[in-house]
Amino acid sequence: MRKTDKRVIAMQSFLDNLRARMSRFMYGRHGGDQLGLALVIVALACSLAFTFTGFRWLSVLSTALLLMEVWRLFSRNLTARTKENEAYLAMAAKPRSWVRRQRSKWAGRKTKAYVRCPHCHAEFALPKGKGKLRATCPSCGRKSEHTV
Repeated sequence: MRKTDKRVIAMQSFLDNLRARMSRFMYGRHGGDQLGLALVIVALACSLAFTFTGFRWLSVLSTALLLMEVWRLFSRNLTARTKENEAYLAMAAKPRSWVRRQRSKWAGRKTKAYVRCPHCHAEFALPKGKGKLRATCPSCGRKSEHTV
């Protein structure tokens, strides 16, 4: 066995040992979630904005958000952290679904036309380039004519 092979094996053993210790340390702790990821992203954005603007309060805000995430990460109060994450997910549900719809509309922009129902104002897709179509609204069930 060569010397480099022994070093690689020793490094893998060290990393396995470190992974096991970290796993034992994190047992019973909250760990990462979607709210934590959002906190880190906002903290990085504040840090980047501080770099360009020089506003001291952005640096303080960035540090506070990162400390809050570290505190949440290692917290043993699982029920409180879960409630916080669920509240964040409920608050972020509408903007996320809007972004998802916009991405879908952008992906289908060449083959689909997006029209609104004249009765309930729900938006739905029709095939593009078919001329005048009589469509049934998937939301209210009423029929309407659209030129696409």
